[in-house]
Amino acid sequence: MILEEAVYKFDENGSPLPYYGNTIVSYLNDQRWPVFDEAVRVQEALKKCGFSQKLAFLPPSSFHMTVLTLCREIDRGTPYWPKGMAADETFQGIDRILKERVAAVPLPEGVFVEVEDCEEIRIILKPHDKESADKLRAYRDQVAEVTGIRHSWHDTFRYHLSLDYLLKPLDEEEKRERDAVCARFAGELRRTVKPFLLPKPEFVIFNDMMSYETDLWKRGAAY
Repeated sequence: MILEEAVYKFDENGSPLPYYGNTIVSYLNDQRWPVFDEAVRVQEALKKCGFSQKLAFLPPSSFHMTVLTLCREIDRGTPYWPKGMAADETFQGIDRILKERVAAVPLPEGVFVEVEDCEEIRIILKPHDKESADKLRAYRDQVAEVTGIRHSWHDTFRYHLSLDYLLKPLDEEEKRERDAVCARFAGELRRTVKPFLLPKPEFVIFNDMMSYETDLWKRGAAY
């Protein structure tokens, strides 16, 4: 039985399923960003753990910090569907409209983030200071307003860089191994990854969890 967070995204073998949506991210997928090499190092260590077969790993080329979740196929028919959008609108149409709405919101500048913690599925990031936190909060609130999408977790969202998805529950022995690995890397990351300037947020689309594209022409035609 696949865990709820991964059930629509991966099959039991960890292969990606079609999962359509759009979101706003800051790419952290190369060595320009100090967290990148460390994220790769954490991911490689997790691959050597006894519970690695329960993880579906994401390619480093997809690494990013999610700034704001927008619209997903699983939101169709729910209060989280974009305002003014027909219930049967295709994602090709949704992408164009939402990108225009998002583009009307000024981008936050001078936002610095740092590592807060490390989990088996992600590196938790946080704003480095109050000014950065305020800028991100204001941007997220404005985008939620213009798109009409404000998810239930909007005010409690934790910024993060996803490394993988947990497919099945860990047993007690696996939890102990996880806790030890994550505690070690949490301390190392906080020491080695200094606060860094967050790259500009970008509107991106995804057809599954393996890649995030700024090019709307890369949208699939399943939905």
